[in-house]
Amino acid sequence: MIKKVLALLLITLLLADIGYTFLQNYHTPFDGDMAGGIVPADDVKPILASPLGLKIFKEHNTYPNPNRFFCHWSFYEYFNNVPLFIQNFTSPINSAYLSCALAKTMIQVIIIFLLSLLIAGGILKFDFLVAAILITPLFQTNGYRSYMGIIDPSTTYTFFYALPTIFVLIYFIPLFLKHFYGLELKRMKYLKYLWIPLALISSLSGPLNPGISLVVSLLIFTYYFTKNLNNSAIKNRFTKIKLAIQNIPNENYFYLIPICIFSLYSLFLGSYNSIDLSNKIPLSVLYSRLPEGIYYSFTQKLGFPILFLTLTINTLIIRYKIRTPEGKKLLNIFKWIGFFALIYIILLPLGGYRSYRPYVLRYDTIIPITLSLMFIFAKTTIFILSSFSSRQKYWYIPLVVLVIFVFTNSDKPKFDKNICERNAILQIARSKEPIVKIDDNCTVLSWTIIENPQESVLKTKLLKIWRIIDDDKLYYQKSPVANTL
Repeated sequence: MIKKVLALLLITLLLADIGYTFLQNYHTPFDGDMAGGIVPADDVKPILASPLGLKIFKEHNTYPNPNRFFCHWSFYEYFNNVPLFIQNFTSPINSAYLSCALAKTMIQVIIIFLLSLLIAGGILKFDFLVAAILITPLFQTNGYRSYMGIIDPSTTYTFFYALPTIFVLIYFIPLFLKHFYGLELKRMKYLKYLWIPLALISSLSGPLNPGISLVVSLLIFTYYFTKNLNNSAIKNRFTKIKLAIQNIPNENYFYLIPICIFSLYSLFLGSYNSIDLSNKIPLSVLYSRLPEGIYYSFTQKLGFPILFLTLTINTLIIRYKIRTPEGKKLLNIFKWIGFFALIYIILLPLGGYRSYRPYVLRYDTIIPITLSLMFIFAKTTIFILSSFSSRQKYWYIPLVVLVIFVFTNSDKPKFDKNICERNAILQIARSKEPIVKIDDNCTVLSWTIIENPQESVLKTKLLKIWRIIDDDKLYYQKSPVANTL
């Protein structure tokens, strides 16, 4: 009975947090890349026209992001249809903000669901709810978001970083559940063939997916290879190595080969990315910036230090107070996650330079590491709670509650962030002038203040697609004369 009441309480808290997150997302301004991806801009059209990027080889040409079709396609289709559907229930401008909030909130919920499944080993377990309640506060919409955010304030970036992460998580779930929990998904004998197209979709989505998949595949192969090697009594070295490879479970090959092939193809396509070709900075320079990137990413706000401190405490408790085979297995998992993080960070500079990521590492590029830390936090906490006596829980539970409180408290509402932009868009919609001078100086569907009306062409086309305006218009926020000098 107590467990049922507690489960109901946890579900209520989760729903409240999801609702709070939705409101935060609803009051977030539009970003400067939305119009280009939805209208779309001329440099996006080749991506949508060539799902597999074959246009590059047929026309011997380069264009931006040839290996990210599924991100562009989902973004384009979603925002050309969902806002119009929501307009059956509310105003056009509300529908646009609601569509952004719905997309970001649903992506967050799905990631929390998948992480909780991996942590608990099943969705019908009480630990599933506990895992969800532990990791949900770590998803920061504001607060520590600029250093450990998963859902970007930019809706466009959310579609290119957080959304593709879902594909990677889903792809490796069968292997994870089989290895760590001995679970095999029902009907997987037939459903597993759907993982081949999923491998393609994942590889041709976000910029991080190919690298994540290849590193994870390498570590899985290394784990089984070294395990078989160590367990073999054969003295002939060649035979020993041969059998160590042959004895790797066949299902691993089934899942790893497609994702590796498609990931390598994606990286090959990415070498023709016109953005990377125009942003050439020597690799030596990028690698020299890695230490600064690590320092700035993990030390500038309390989020990561608190998480690291908690993980250290949990690890010490498991190592010295809970000396069980399960605890040892748990610590071994974290060792491999550490290997993943190390290899991943070392490979990051190979992804090229971006002006908005001067030190290579940023909250969006370290999403897989952040999610791994969330996994470790929840997994160790649940294990300790299940292993501790009632007396030991009296001092440990307050520690966990304190950590959750710190993260929850840091994530301020900020429900006024898009008021200025909303008012500016309404001013454009209500104006009868073909070129509208906006009174406010906040960004409007842009990363910067628009001084030249011509810079607003794509923005107003998007407003027209969303039925916020009916006629062709332009807008600016300072005297356009200043931009003609």
